[in-house]
Amino acid sequence: MKIRVIAAFVLFIFMSCSSKNEETIVFWISGFKPVCDMGAGNTNCLFISKTDNLQQENWELFYSAIEGFEFEEGFLKKVKVLVTAQDDAVAADQSAMRYTLVKELDKTEDSRVLLARDWELESMADQTLQTNHPTPSLTFNLSGMQINGNAGCNTYTGNIKELGLERITFDNLLNTLRICEAQSVEDSYFSAIHEVKSFKVKNDKLYLLDKDGTLKLTFTQMTKTKHRIRINDIWAAVRIEGYPINRMVTVPGLEVNTTEMKIYGNDGCNDYFGTVKDLTETAFTIENIGPTRKMCPDMEIPERYKQALLKVRTYTFNERILILNDDNGNEVLAFMKVD
Repeated sequence: MKIRVIAAFVLFIFMSCSSKNEETIVFWISGFKPVCDMGAGNTNCLFISKTDNLQQENWELFYSAIEGFEFEEGFLKKVKVLVTAQDDAVAADQSAMRYTLVKELDKTEDSRVLLARDWELESMADQTLQTNHPTPSLTFNLSGMQINGNAGCNTYTGNIKELGLERITFDNLLNTLRICEAQSVEDSYFSAIHEVKSFKVKNDKLYLLDKDGTLKLTFTQMTKTKHRIRINDIWAAVRIEGYPINRMVTVPGLEVNTTEMKIYGNDGCNDYFGTVKDLTETAFTIENIGPTRKMCPDMEIPERYKQALLKVRTYTFNERILILNDDNGNEVLAFMKVD
């Protein structure tokens, strides 16, 4: 009898310790992965909501891996996960908790993934745009939780502050400061986008609404990338960081090949090549730039040009001038088309 009591007591202690060291939780996982900082560098993390009702979702980054879970882009998944406390001897860059998939409870399409397209403005409120005005555009980067575009004259960038299945807000909107002919159109556009609180995507159209559900902006999905066709050309630099290039020196050149997603050119001394990492109606980033290694009598222009290329994030056109801008929308390089 005494042995049975002792055995039962040991079993009770074991079960008590076990219940303290593990638990099961249920949450939703989004159909896209935002960029997150893991300490040792940026990566893409899961985006989760711990609310059972998706109409009241509250999304946050999830920095750990879930054993047995298979991420599918474009699909929301509701999962039950076993959370187990790790041993004390855990590496500094590892989580103190271990997450293991118990069961996938539900799966549905994630409507937010439909945002990740190039959009062209069709109307503001119920007013159709005048055809003689430049058309504003909008592009979503869900991974970076950012937007960028052209307001009809000035380029702009911003952050996606909040992104639910219907809710959306923006902040830190920055734009270039050129004087525009259709300034009233651009002012109305920026005013409207600041008021946006929700969205709907239906039949290749994007509707952005305010807090009262009033339609503010209507966009149509771009069926072809007009700017991508136009940027596919050979260009000669005319300005670096806003300063005109002295025509007495060798002028840097740029060739953009959108079919191969490559760039080629000469920085004023050395030939170079690179890879186009991102190219939409407004976004343009370059990586893996490789130059030859000649030394020329004057390396000032080549060095300034190379540094400027690395800062390029967006682009726009001003008549025949191609303008490349940095993260803040500031001009870093300007080119003229080579006929």
